[in-house]
Amino acid sequence: MERAATELFAARGIDGVSIGDIAGAAGVSQGALYRHYPSKEDLAWSLFSTAYLRTAAELDDIRRLLPDFSSRLGAMVAHFCALYDSDPALFRFMLIAQHGLLPRIGAGQRTPVDAVAETIEDAVRDGAIPPVEPLAATAAIFGIVLQTALFHIYGRLPGPLAARGPSLTRAALAAVDALGQGETAL
Repeated sequence: MERAATELFAARGIDGVSIGDIAGAAGVSQGALYRHYPSKEDLAWSLFSTAYLRTAAELDDIRRLLPDFSSRLGAMVAHFCALYDSDPALFRFMLIAQHGLLPRIGAGQRTPVDAVAETIEDAVRDGAIPPVEPLAATAAIFGIVLQTALFHIYGRLPGPLAARGPSLTRAALAAVDALGQGETAL
């Protein structure tokens, strides 16, 4: 039922899906669904928060294990591309769909944005990149990956995103560099 819900939420948004839709797609009764989740919103929250926080932990692992900024960023971009290629519905639901669940993430919980922004902060502190506003650089990196995924979703780009990972990484590195040109430490 989680798979069916993720696919429906990604395609139609949370508000565009009913418990009946999910139950029908999953081949279970509505009662069975309610035994696991008190509401459609609880199901959506469970799916989103689990995937979003897991992705943050995976990005934190990359940050911890790789030695330098360009390899970390390359691995993070590759991670997002692999997620898109292996589960486009989850990627879309977690990172593209505008469903209002993100504000429910607690202040102390690690997000993918935190992992990427802290990777930027590390690189500035280590002198690997010029001073740059970490969240602006993070937004540029996410934008490069997410817009490419959107073009794929809309049928404008063929093939797996993973094949585009190296060029997306180069674009992300160039964007971060361009954002840092002329800025002073914040």
